[in-house]
Amino acid sequence: MSAVDERRSPVSAATGPARGSALITGLAGLSGLCGCALQLGVFAIAAHSAPDMSAQRLSGAIDGAVVAAVHQNTHTLLICLPLQAVAALLISLGIARTMPVRYRLPRAGLLGAVWFLNFAVPVGGVVCTIGALAVAATLPRTRAKLPVTHVEEPEFAANLIGNVSYGRGARLKAELQNVDAGTEFRMTALLAMQSMPARTVSPVLQGMLADPLDDIRLLAYGILDNHEKVLTQQILVERPKLDETLHPGISDDERRRANKTLAELYSELIYQHLVTGDVYRNAADQADGFASAALALDANDASLWRLRGRLALDRYDLDAADAMLQRAIDCGFPRDRMLPYLAEGAYLRRDFARVRSLLGEMDNRATTPTLHAVLDFWQQREHTASPQDARP
Repeated sequence: MSAVDERRSPVSAATGPARGSALITGLAGLSGLCGCALQLGVFAIAAHSAPDMSAQRLSGAIDGAVVAAVHQNTHTLLICLPLQAVAALLISLGIARTMPVRYRLPRAGLLGAVWFLNFAVPVGGVVCTIGALAVAATLPRTRAKLPVTHVEEPEFAANLIGNVSYGRGARLKAELQNVDAGTEFRMTALLAMQSMPARTVSPVLQGMLADPLDDIRLLAYGILDNHEKVLTQQILVERPKLDETLHPGISDDERRRANKTLAELYSELIYQHLVTGDVYRNAADQADGFASAALALDANDASLWRLRGRLALDRYDLDAADAMLQRAIDCGFPRDRMLPYLAEGAYLRRDFARVRSLLGEMDNRATTPTLHAVLDFWQQREHTASPQDARP
């Protein structure tokens, strides 16, 4: 075989099936046209039949002309029925070939349905079939079946439970601050806030202490007092554990656990906004003192270094805060969770470049809605400021 033949052989192999398909389609179309012509011929034969003599035959007026007409019509019917069946078969073969691929299966069912339609409705069956295909072509197609993929069940992140935003909180706050609302209505809204986290509702309840209605003030004070009493009772339980007269044989580990628990309880009073003024400062000093005592017994407790770092930020001791927060990271505390506090310290120093750098390391998808807005602000400023910073 020559090189030219070798180059032509793939083309021939590709055009061969195409030519065969075109030939079959042409034969199918010719078959359909022959079927239509045959149906028209059946109409012409039926048009030359004798008048219907059924009424005369039923009435009993039978003569030779009636019998001849009945025989002629029966003979015409026996000729037209087979011709109509053959015509319907030719038309069904042609239509089945020209239909879209998605309509061709099952073949036997398609051929049977089209054949019956064209046999029962001569010429009209072809018109109905073509009309149905035209309407189907204009209608929007159904979406293709998407592949089914396996999706892993999401895991519950217990460490984020405190960051859940309660959508009903804003509505309750608006209802409470609406002085024109009825007293019972506001009381119901205030009672509903008892089930919400204390950190979320404490600022609202603090504002309700100045409400003109005595019932609202008393109820708000009672809710705040209950939250504070729960923590105070736990503090009163833990403090005697450090009294050497009551526990002369206390071990260093027990002393460390007691100091850590007390530091966390006092810091919880601050975190839940349950203390203000001098009481707030006393709680901060107590939390820092017990945390320092616990770290004296175990200097590798990352959570206590983080607690002391946050307290140092609160009293604007920025150098100590940075050192303690960095110590917490060195002891194993996740750096991504410490970045907001480091950025806060940089902001208080007015070191905005470091703020952008620290917040730029955080992932927007793993933050709370409030912090997400902060990240959007600073990261946007970083993108807009970068061309200016690059100028000489």
